[in-house]
Parts: sequence; structure tokens; C-alpha cells
Amino acid sequence: MESLFPIIRKYDFPKSVTEALRIVHIQCEKMSKNSLSISQELNQITEFVDDYVFGHPRSLKSKKVGSIQQMQIIQALIDYFSSDTDFSLLCSVFMVVFLAKGRQVDFKISTLSKLLSLNLGQGHKTLLNCAALWWTQQPPNSEHSTTLTHSIVQDYILLLPDTRAALSHIPTLSPLLAGILLTYFSELYAVPADSSIAFTPPPTNLVNLAASWLRENMDLCGANGQAENQGVVTMLGRSPVSGLLTWTILSPLFAEAEGLSYSKLHFTLLQHITEENLEFSIPGGYLSNLTESLLSTLNLRAFPETSINKSLDRFGQMLQASRAAKCRIEEDLVLLINQLPDNRLISIIINNIS
Repeated sequence: MESLFPIIRKYDFPKSVTEALRIVHIQCEKMSKNSLSISQELNQITEFVDDYVFGHPRSLKSKKVGSIQQMQIIQALIDYFSSDTDFSLLCSVFMVVFLAKGRQVDFKISTLSKLLSLNLGQGHKTLLNCAALWWTQQPPNSEHSTTLTHSIVQDYILLLPDTRAALSHIPTLSPLLAGILLTYFSELYAVPADSSIAFTPPPTNLVNLAASWLRENMDLCGANGQAENQGVVTMLGRSPVSGLLTWTILSPLFAEAEGLSYSKLHFTLLQHITEENLEFSIPGGYLSNLTESLLSTLNLRAFPETSINKSLDRFGQMLQASRAAKCRIEEDLVLLINQLPDNRLISIIINNIS
């Protein structure tokens, strides 16, 4: 690829970015036909991408790309991914361009965040699906995925006046991305590992968005069993359902305005717990971990009795839905649940476990 460097330097920015993407495209096409050379080629392409997609062609060492230039890079990416090229090849180029390696990783993730935020509103299907597949290749609890999720939430979603209306098209255009976003949203607002730290409830915008997407797309997380969109869950190996249930069960204790938003989301989540997708919606160990989190939370401080009862009622509803989906309730879990404050619904469920 080094022979191509002088050619790229002939172009002014941002034309150089467009030409660099064309070259990455050619290299990805070659790699698809010769898998033996992928490792060596990929290292060279990563360096090339750092210099010529995310850098200036004539002053690579001394001049950083500013915010205006970053938007020009984003526009070049949008133009490229608007082409009629084979989707699998477009995905390959996307993966290479945003590979979390090299000297420009932070800038790549920043650019990807802005690119995805822009296209969540515009609804460019190819870009949304490429981003979804990129996400499936990241390790669990990846720092880059967390950073990307946080940026999308803070810099875009929370600024929308009507999140549900603005993003209602996402599950239709890219059900995979919708499922992935919900999963990472739930992890962004998860129960802290340190039991002395209080749970921080998510913004109402996210609660409304999750409820809307799941209520209007019952296949999104496999609620209807064998739908094709079950792949949204299986590609990540986890589902947003369990994390979102944590939101609705703990929210009465922490949310300042615990209104209909959480109730709607909770009711929808219960419908998504089915025998077919139990492995993902209520994964092994989840009920025990949630019960322990609820116990430690109730020990943090004194909560209003009405809030405690609402939280326990939702826990009981989730427990009953899990049992209806053939979830096994082991004796150790029963002993743990019995440490919770008295609740009529939970008592009825536990008493009926043989």
C-alpha cells in the first residue's frame, strides 16, 4: 500500500478522504479473495486509515483534524456508504475504518458517535446496519462501546424534544441496532458493583424510547419466539430485557418522577419474557443478583413504604412471568427472596413453588 501514499498526498482535504476510502474499498475486496494475507494487510490498512481517512494527507505529523474537518470526514463517509456497493463489502470497509486499533482510536470513536447520531435521525439503513454489525464485534463491556453509547445518549438522544417520534423508524430499518442500543442503554444505567453506591435511574427519554420500541415491535427481543429478529438477542449473547427490568423494579426507590413511563415499560417487558427466549431475557444468575441488589438497596436508607411496595410488586410480577416461562426457582433463591420485606404477591408466588 505504501506505493499509494504519494498519490493520496496529491489531493486536498477532504477529497483525500474520499480517495482513501476508495483505496480501502479496493484492499477489502482483495482481502475477501485471499484470506491468508488478511493479518498483514490489516495492519497496513489500519495505518493508512489513521493517516488518510482520519488525518491530513500533507501534514500528518503536525496538524490535527479539527471539528470542521471531522464533519467533512463524516460527510465523505455518508457519501461512500450511500453507494450501491455490495452490503457485505460495505460492512467490511466499515469494520476496517472503525477498527479500534492504531493511533487514532479515540478520534475514530468520536467520529463514529457523531456519524451514528446524525444517521439515527436521517435513517440511512446501510449505515445503521453497518454500525450494528460493528457493535456485535466489540468485546463485552468494551470501553469503546460504553463511550460510544454515552456520547449518543448525552449528545443526541437527550436533546431530542420527542425521542419516541424522532426515532420510531429505527427498529424497522435496523432491528439489530435497536436491540443493541437498548442492551447498551440498560448497561449504561446498571446497578453499581459497589453496594454502597445508589442506583442512578435512566433519563425519562430513554425509558419512553425503550417502552415504545418494545411495545410496537414485539419481535425485537424475541417476544414472539421464533421470529427472525431473535438474532438481535443471540448475536450479542444477551438481551436488554433483564437490564431494563432492573430499571423498572428499582425506579420506585430512586426516580424523582416515577410515573407512567416506567409502568408502561415494565408491563411491556413482562410480555417479552417467554419460554422461547428465557435463556436471554432472564439469564442464569440474574434473579439471584437482582434479589441481592434489591436487598442491599433497601439497606442503603429508609425509603417510603409506598415506594418499597411498588418495587416489590414489580419484582413479584417479574418473578411470576419468569415462572410462567418455565424458569427454575432454586431453593437458594427462595431463601434469598424470603429476606425481602413482606409483600403479598411475592408470598403467594413463593408459597406456590413446589
